[in-house]
Amino acid sequence: MFDWIAEILKYVMIFCDKISFHNYALALFLFALIVKLALFPFSIKQQKNQVKAAHLRPKEYAIRKKYNGRTDKTSQQNMQMELQEMYQREGYSQFSGCLPMLIQLPVLYSLYAIIQNPLYYVCRFGVAQIEAVTEAYNRVQGIVVKGGSAAYSSSIKILNFIGDEGNAQKIIEALPVDGVVPAGAKTVSGEAITEWSVFVQDITYRLTEQTMPNFKLFGFIDLAIQPNEQMWWYILVPVVVFLAMFATMKIQKKFTYQPAASADVQNNISMKMMDVMMPAMSAFISWSLPTALAFYWVYQNVLGLAQQIALSKMFPIPKLSDDEIRRLQREAEKEAAAAKKAEAAVKKENANKRSLHHIDDDEEYIPRKAADNSMEDDSRLIKNKEKPSKKKGSAIQQADIKEDKKETNDEENK
Repeated sequence: MFDWIAEILKYVMIFCDKISFHNYALALFLFALIVKLALFPFSIKQQKNQVKAAHLRPKEYAIRKKYNGRTDKTSQQNMQMELQEMYQREGYSQFSGCLPMLIQLPVLYSLYAIIQNPLYYVCRFGVAQIEAVTEAYNRVQGIVVKGGSAAYSSSIKILNFIGDEGNAQKIIEALPVDGVVPAGAKTVSGEAITEWSVFVQDITYRLTEQTMPNFKLFGFIDLAIQPNEQMWWYILVPVVVFLAMFATMKIQKKFTYQPAASADVQNNISMKMMDVMMPAMSAFISWSLPTALAFYWVYQNVLGLAQQIALSKMFPIPKLSDDEIRRLQREAEKEAAAAKKAEAAVKKENANKRSLHHIDDDEEYIPRKAADNSMEDDSRLIKNKEKPSKKKGSAIQQADIKEDKKETNDEENK
């Protein structure tokens, strides 16, 4: 999957091997230094992100304080939502610091391939030559390989064996006198090989004329040895890896921003577990891999610590006093209260608009049949009210007629 990365890093490793005079331990250190320098812009971005996180700490604390003691799921979700909204307003990303780590993972995987196969990635042997040399090495060592052609995944051991005096000649003598040239075989100059004798001559030249990497450090530390294969003092290699990673992680924390959430007891316990588990995992892996990879991890951690100290000087993380923190917290609380008040006003305005546009929605719905019945009842009431008024009207008229007649009779008597 990451073979293309290994192909690019191959030329970096070849360059480091040449300028280190084929000292493999020094070449690994230079390689680690170049990788750190290449990733330095991402580390600068990560440091700037930490500085911004430190400035946002009072606002973050104010939001967490509001939900202090409320452990229900809804309250925690609301708190996280408010924190994310605040981060978004301030242009802060919690995951921007993960980018350098994600980039280093494929580099580390590719480095594993480079360390395991120095014949290909450092000495520039072709695949055909590596298979022929591996088969010859197995004959010399009496190793029987089952199931096809010899693999070259552990060519670091073969190259380490060839580095000892006289062993290169043993490999050459173990090559078959006659055979079929593998497809795709090429010479050092890139010319295609068609004859077996030319193929053997090319391998002989590579083994005797080319300068091989020196895996010996201080004359007695062999970087090609796996600690689980040779006990002696190599058992100290995983211990050194663990101590180096654990110490550098602890020191780095003094130069990096620690978020407010780390003050929580549970989160603090998780962080302490990670501080132990990560070095322990690296120590376990280094137990079954060549010592060269363990050295690279130590180099990476030491260089990472030096880089973090330099970044903390270039972009110092602000250290606020207690008074400044309290002042910023009050400002953050005021901003939060103002935002909440504005949100309530908007909701109220929207509710008023809805009541005006949907005034008829609040009226009670009356079925048609019930409406007809009510109309009939109303008509009956109206009729009943009209009847007494008519009777009253007729009685008044009769009284007026009687009075008129009485007045007429009085006049006639006079």
